[in-house]
Amino acid sequence: MGTSRFLLIAAVGVFGVPALAESPAPLSAIDWLSDSITEEATPSAVPNVETPAGTPPVIQVIPLDAPVVDMTGLIDAAELGVPSDLWGRSAANDLAGVLNGVTLGPEAPPAIGRFLAKLLQARLDPPIDAAINDAFFLARLDRLLEKGHLSAARDLIDMSGEREPQLFRRRFDIALLTGNETEMCREIESTPELSPTYPARIFCLARLGQFDVAALTLGNAETLDILTPEEDALLLHFLDPELFEGDPIPPAPRVPTPLQFRLYEAVGERISTEGLPVPFAFADMSDTVGWKARLSAAERLASTGAIPFERLEEVFNERSPSASGGVWERVAAIQQLSSAVRSARSTRIFDALPEAWEAATRGGYDHSLAVWLAPRLPDVEEDGPAAPALFEVALLAGDIAKAERFARRSPEDRFLLSLAAGRAGTEPAGDALGRAVLRGLSALSAGETFETLIRDNRRGEVLFRALDQLADGATGNPDTTANSLAALRRIGLEELARQIAVELVLREGAA
Repeated sequence: MGTSRFLLIAAVGVFGVPALAESPAPLSAIDWLSDSITEEATPSAVPNVETPAGTPPVIQVIPLDAPVVDMTGLIDAAELGVPSDLWGRSAANDLAGVLNGVTLGPEAPPAIGRFLAKLLQARLDPPIDAAINDAFFLARLDRLLEKGHLSAARDLIDMSGEREPQLFRRRFDIALLTGNETEMCREIESTPELSPTYPARIFCLARLGQFDVAALTLGNAETLDILTPEEDALLLHFLDPELFEGDPIPPAPRVPTPLQFRLYEAVGERISTEGLPVPFAFADMSDTVGWKARLSAAERLASTGAIPFERLEEVFNERSPSASGGVWERVAAIQQLSSAVRSARSTRIFDALPEAWEAATRGGYDHSLAVWLAPRLPDVEEDGPAAPALFEVALLAGDIAKAERFARRSPEDRFLLSLAAGRAGTEPAGDALGRAVLRGLSALSAGETFETLIRDNRRGEVLFRALDQLADGATGNPDTTANSLAALRRIGLEELARQIAVELVLREGAA
């Protein structure tokens, strides 16, 4: 095409995938996202077009300098240790589909969640059809949102420079969950091309102090019969709580949107965040919320890596526990360890660690504690009661030198250390999982399914499929475990494969 400004993409055949695919809704949609902004059409929801036989393929004409949101990233690929062309020949919908299929339950090796969160923030070459399909970018955002990485998702949206409704409504949700909705409401007011729904428009007008206009807007919505009875009643209470004080408030939905959550909060019927998706826990991190709720929120967010351990430590150290049992025992244990670390006295640290490590494990943020604690551990030997916890801390943090220092002479420790240090095969495996791990870390092939994708230059799909299988403990299938670890190694992620192998064996030993 020479110096032409336009890129012509044939609907079928150019990339080996259709440019127009049936996608009635974004593949990445989360059920609690607000429908706060309306939209007529989006690149990721292109209708399927039946092409009669003999009809020339549809041509999409796109400026060469058109922005491609999937090129947006906060972390360099080299910093993460992945090639910039990781997505290869994969299409956006295919990548979004396999990413959405990665299920990270509480038993998943922590390394998977940590790596995945960084990968979704990485700056990589976009999928082959990203210029006409942003499904994978939306899937990246939604996975970050799902696990509570709100700041990262917001920064990606801001860096993309795009103003389309699907991205804006995610920014609006993030603002609602973090208490910054007034700023977003001002942006809605100053951006005519955005089309907020009536509930969002009424909420924002009230937030900006324009109560008369908000009431008029609500009246218009009622006249046009746009709102559901529940929306109407909730907004009436929101705009004039005194006038409708005696009227019942509609029961809250089981899983509200962030906008609904804020509306119920505004009318004095705050919805408990317990049982809601993790991002709602940010609403309990406010100073206006009780300490126990803040403690629970901090634990939930630390367990997904949404906040660093330092932030959890801040909340835990706000005051002394007022009761015993449950979260209060964990607070006391973490406070003791925090104080010991600040003293820099090895005996105090080793005395406090066993109880704190057990507390962090029960709370689900042991990996977060390990990453924080490992570089703060003293460089001294220890073979007392703290030794097992010290060894696990070092392994989860990926600190091989400290793991070697704290390893005991047991066959289990020697085996784990050989995996972590890249010496797989120098120590015998004690069970079927250990043997599968050894096979995976030494195999030359990842099995036909993975090898076919690798030959087709679809390494990103290989990565997501392997992570999903390993997150599920490879479904207890030794062959699946071996092949998934081998797949990671085959696409250049040797270190990640070793770390996941270590955590799989650690979890099996703790079970």
